[in-house]
Amino acid sequence: MVWAFVALASCYLAAFVGSLIFLLYHINLWKYPVYYSAPLILAVYLPASVTILLPLDYVSHNAGPISGLHISDKAILLMWKGTYWTTFLLTWVFLPILQEFYRVGNYLKLEKLKASLKRNAKFQAITLLCSVACAIYLILEAGFTFRNLKSMIIALSHIYALVLALWLMAHGMVVIPKNKWLEGNFLQELNHNYLRVPKLVDVLEDTKSDFREDVLQVLILKENFTDPVTSGDFQYRDWILDLEAQIPEDLKDTVRRQYVYSEANTISREQVTNAFMTKLTHNFQTHFYKLLAHSSDYDIVLNRIVKLQKLIDARCAQDWTQRLQNIETSFLPAKMSYYYQCFAAPILARVQSILVFLLSVIIIESEFFHSTELSLINVIAYKLGIFKHNLTQAICLLLFFMYMIFCSVNSLARLKVFNMYHLVRRNSDPVSACFYGSYIARMTVPLSYNFVALFTSRKSIFEEWYGQSIHLAGLFNLMNNWIPRLLLVPVILTTFDLYDKIKNRIGLKSGMYGWADFDDADVESSTNDQNLVHNKRREVVIAEAKRLVAMELNRRESRTAISQRPARSGVYGQSKQPSGQNPGLFSASVDSLLSQNYPLEAGSDASPALWGRVSEAYRTLKSTVSSKLERNAPHENVALHYRDQDDAEDHLIV
Repeated sequence: MVWAFVALASCYLAAFVGSLIFLLYHINLWKYPVYYSAPLILAVYLPASVTILLPLDYVSHNAGPISGLHISDKAILLMWKGTYWTTFLLTWVFLPILQEFYRVGNYLKLEKLKASLKRNAKFQAITLLCSVACAIYLILEAGFTFRNLKSMIIALSHIYALVLALWLMAHGMVVIPKNKWLEGNFLQELNHNYLRVPKLVDVLEDTKSDFREDVLQVLILKENFTDPVTSGDFQYRDWILDLEAQIPEDLKDTVRRQYVYSEANTISREQVTNAFMTKLTHNFQTHFYKLLAHSSDYDIVLNRIVKLQKLIDARCAQDWTQRLQNIETSFLPAKMSYYYQCFAAPILARVQSILVFLLSVIIIESEFFHSTELSLINVIAYKLGIFKHNLTQAICLLLFFMYMIFCSVNSLARLKVFNMYHLVRRNSDPVSACFYGSYIARMTVPLSYNFVALFTSRKSIFEEWYGQSIHLAGLFNLMNNWIPRLLLVPVILTTFDLYDKIKNRIGLKSGMYGWADFDDADVESSTNDQNLVHNKRREVVIAEAKRLVAMELNRRESRTAISQRPARSGVYGQSKQPSGQNPGLFSASVDSLLSQNYPLEAGSDASPALWGRVSEAYRTLKSTVSSKLERNAPHENVALHYRDQDDAEDHLIV
């Protein structure tokens, strides 16, 4: 019994560490108070723990107790109940309250809590009204008792989360293999990232413009109402100073030089009320969170473009000196690192793509033929002989179940909902983290039941407890049986890239990221222009993206060079490099990004003569593209709106 406890505790500890790493990858968790970080950690940890509990429960009741991991049925039931009801309270009570707590613009914590509770009360009232129709149906179908009412609540939550989880899982099972396959070809991936650049630039420019207006108001308030001599003991003084402290220094200086001292921009003392400050804070936080998210997305694409460009240059180089200077150093020797990054890594990505694709095919087929002997997962679990070794069977089921959850979470993390929530590396805001955390927790239990339903035998503690709660008569059972089979619908939509076409037809396509878009769209759907499928349009967009990237890299290199100028107190002829600077981050040749025109599709390594012909063809294409860009380039004229060239340079995104 002691060894079983130690083994189980080790598994749960590994799940906790993994969930903590996942959170720290996306958000700086330690800067938030415990009342925020603890529920968020639980929201990710509980789904991770279910990946251990479900195979343990199922295998123990179908193939016998697992050696070293045997626990009683009563303990398993308590663990399932504790996991479910904790998840239920997190997703429907605590995380929504925390989400609104960090969204509202109130200053004092008590006021923020009151506003959050008020907003959540409205949401729960709307949900209750929507449940009235289901309650009437339940009364007519099964009678009204407390047990039936509890089952209805569980069933409604299950159906809603199951539909969402299967839709996201279907998207991930198509996109993940495609993205992995794309990583196996540098040229295709490079063009794929180039095609994303124009839209990212537009989104980032719009977001920065919106945030600049909020910064302007905050700076005006700071100049007029925070001086104790002229403004006295102004009640909003600390509030204004807190907002001013959050403004990035470069943006603060730029806005102050341009706008603050203009006579047209004034805010009277009578305008500064609690409602005015609350609205300003809400807008300031919302636009600031978006700016961080879009800046992170843009930097990720730029870094990937630079890395791919270096790898392509390394493969095309003729001598080892040129090859190795384009390869990032690692724990491997220089030449071995070159062969790994340029040749082994693409092959490995293609192999991973094939393996993941096979996993996707097995799960999609099993969803369609769930609960029958035609289910491939059922065949693997009971026909290949692994059921004779219960530990091997548990590990196999664990891998399948983890892949299902990974596909759902991966798609959820890439989903941009109304351009409001963004999950990015390290810079995720607390509102978005609560939103995604709640849905990660919400989808896990329905996916667990869906996984058990893939087998002909459902014997488990989970089925006896949770399964009986959602086995209501009539419509609920029908939905449970057919929703998994409808998985083919999002698979077809994603495979043939029909989302944008459908949204255009019904009028839901908008600017920015749209109402609900994935940011990992295929090459042809990376922009809103439907004519992008034509090669000529693709070439124009890629050429424009190369120009934008080259401008941005040139600007960053210029800033790095300025920051590295020799200090007056230093030794003559030597420059002092600031700590933490990495001048080689964007050290790829900017000219090569514009002058080299690699083919749209990958092929074998080209000879120097071929590259010469390609460069000559590019110069011809460049003259045609330039004429179009001179007429249509919106980013070229951004500087005309500002007073001087220095201010224009600060406002240019690229």
